[in-house]
Amino acid sequence: MRKIGLVGGLSWVSTAEYYRLINELVRVKLGGHHSAHILLESLDESRFLEMAQLDSSEKLCEKMIIEAVDVLRNGGADVIALCANGVHRFEPAIKMACNVDIVHIANSTAKEVADANITNVGLLGVMKTMEGDFYRDKLLERNIIVHTPSEAEKKLVHEKIMSELVLGKFTKETENLFVNICMSLNENGAEGVILGCTEIPLLMKNVKSLPIKLFSTTEIHCKAIVDAACT
Repeated sequence: MRKIGLVGGLSWVSTAEYYRLINELVRVKLGGHHSAHILLESLDESRFLEMAQLDSSEKLCEKMIIEAVDVLRNGGADVIALCANGVHRFEPAIKMACNVDIVHIANSTAKEVADANITNVGLLGVMKTMEGDFYRDKLLERNIIVHTPSEAEKKLVHEKIMSELVLGKFTKETENLFVNICMSLNENGAEGVILGCTEIPLLMKNVKSLPIKLFSTTEIHCKAIVDAACT
């Protein structure tokens, strides 16, 4: 098995879930006492958010991610992944600076949505994910139409992620809010919803009653990482 390099900490709550899921999937895939060979570069989320505030061009944030990928490469990682959806917007810069391909969460998710024969899908996440192109482009390559919430709902989703989920706070009230937003997306044509923030699946892990498919990007990404490491 090849060494996996993870850029984590954004937030550590979902990074811990990555570690658990990857090891469980390796055990299923390889059996016995096998566990994943993982190198983790876990960033300080507070510093990342400070850099985002200081520099609207995001060059400082981009530099942080590129430097983290360099640490993993220098540590011998063969398979590199970012444990957060939003930072995948830096993938082109990472590829140019580091000459490395990452296991792209949006590409893996787009394949999963297409395999489910879904052509209209909702997308939840932080603002940079819902309003950016890195998810939309991967889905459009597979002729999948993307639906995002209303402007008011986008602000609510983003605020709840940043003020609660990344801090490990998961409440029934917020779960109900996200369920209602998923239902609104369904009413507007979405046949499924991408949980495009790696903390959202933790919030919604007990939701069973929705009439549409929920795509856990954390689980999808971990499967893709393990597949890449075991080839």
